[in-house]
This record gives sequence, C-alpha cells and structure tokens, in this order.
Amino acid sequence: MTSVLKIDSSFLRHSLLALSAVALAACGSPGGDSGGSGAMAPGEAVSKYEFDNDHAMGAKDASVVVVEYASVVCPACANWHNNVFPDFKKKYIETGKVRFIFREFPTSPEILAQTGFAIANCVDESKFFSNISAQFKRQEAILRAPDKGKAYEDLAKASGLSLKKYEECRNDQEWLAEYKAKVKAAREKGVRSTPSFFINDKLHKNSSGKGLFVIEDFDAVLGPLLGEKVEEPAE
Repeated sequence: MTSVLKIDSSFLRHSLLALSAVALAACGSPGGDSGGSGAMAPGEAVSKYEFDNDHAMGAKDASVVVVEYASVVCPACANWHNNVFPDFKKKYIETGKVRFIFREFPTSPEILAQTGFAIANCVDESKFFSNISAQFKRQEAILRAPDKGKAYEDLAKASGLSLKKYEECRNDQEWLAEYKAKVKAAREKGVRSTPSFFINDKLHKNSSGKGLFVIEDFDAVLGPLLGEKVEEPAE
C-alpha cells in the first residue's frame, strides 16, 4: 500500500508551485495530528534527555542538554541558525558546557519541511548538521523558487546524493515511520512552534514570555545552571 506521505516528483515540481505565495511570517505548528499511529518509538534513551536516534553535538557528559525543535522551512529558525547558533556553539558547545540536540519539527508548508528533513537524514550522520546549516542558508532561495521540486533536487545533488538515492530516501517507509513518531512525540510534549528550546527537558522562554531567540536569552537561562554569573543588561 502506498503511504499518504509518499510524494512523487510531479507533485513537488508542479503542485507545490501554488505554495509560493504562502506567508511564512510565523513558524507555527500545522493543525491536526500528522504524527501517524506512532507505531515506532522516537528511539531508545541513551541518557536522561537523549535518544539513540537523536542528532547531537557536544560533550556527552555535559551537565546541560539543550534540545531544539526546528523546521528547515521556518524563517525564525533560519535566523537563529544563521546568526545566533555560531556564537552559541562557540560559547557553550565547543567548551563542553552544553550537549546540543536537533529534533525535526515541521511547519507549513509541511511537505517541504519533510523533504528537507529527508535529505538531511539521508546523508552521512557526520554531515547532518552541515546539511541542516546549508538548508537554512538556502531557505529563502528554495521557498522563493518557482520550481521547488528542482530546488530540492539541486539540494540533494549538492548534498552528494544521486537523484535515485534522493527518491529512495524520501520514500523510505522506515524513516517516514520514525519521522512521524518524532513529530507526534514532540506535539505530545507541547511543541507548538519553532524554534522551541527544551533545556534539561524544560521548555524555556525569555523574560517577556517569548521564545529564546538571541544569545542573551540563553545566557540568562544557562548561566545559573552552569553556576556562572549572568551580567545584567546595560540600561
């Protein structure tokens, strides 16, 4: 039986043209439950906050684990990864203070997010984060492309995948089941928008009640957890 999530090239190349006018100002969770039956678990736990199928970087024994739920078609996520993550990585990950985990969470247009995630999960795991980074850097061009099917084919080829391998990965039923289970688990955890950050399994927001978007937001949360003094913002 063909999966409802199985998408052919004609759908991506032609039907998705209608999505070019979709407003992407907010990265909210699509309505409904696209998580499927959840037959596959997100993965076996390898630590208190991490599963064996997570994409992670940083010291495994770090006392603080930051889990980001993000979408490769979310502009706010692209802004964070392009402009904030380099400083976050240098300050917290490369110093061994934080274990960072990226978890896939689609936002509208969901079919594009799924396609991007399929490519990132198809490359070697050692290249996952560089592929995600490339997608965020190329996000605007991809979303504005009149032929989004070709845009993703070009992305796949740039990622070192043949078109045959790209098609196989997009339609891999085992990966699709795992992906749906991850999304379902995220929704059950309370994820509604991206980027969302769980720090030691607790969803954190900044002092104004909004998400964590700048490095100072993370300093305010991570400082006390790491036993570091947090500098007060200049008046």
